[in-house]
Amino acid sequence: MVSVRLSDNSKVRRLYINPKQEITREEGTAVPLKWAAVRLSDPNLFFVFDESDREELSQLNERFLGIFAKEMRNEKLTSEQLLEQLLPKPEVKPKKTILPKSPLKKTKPVSKAKSLLKK
Repeated sequence: MVSVRLSDNSKVRRLYINPKQEITREEGTAVPLKWAAVRLSDPNLFFVFDESDREELSQLNERFLGIFAKEMRNEKLTSEQLLEQLLPKPEVKPKKTILPKSPLKKTKPVSKAKSLLKK
């Protein structure tokens, strides 16, 4: 489900999504993807899509893909472009490189210098 809250520059302080759900600038709520599709260009709303929405976004029919394209002001929007723009980039963890151990060099024991003073 898509999360929605009021944007930081919203002109309203709270908005009732339905009689039991309200959103503010600090607290949001989860809404259906199709509810978010028709309100995506509203400057008072801030939407957060996450990885769990990928499957539903990739299976949108042409009608809703057209609605997303209109709301995002991109008439030639494809399903892949929609996924790229709405979903966060997957985190790539760098691989740990394991360096081969180099053989230890044996050092000669250092002998102490003898004192030049005679006893």
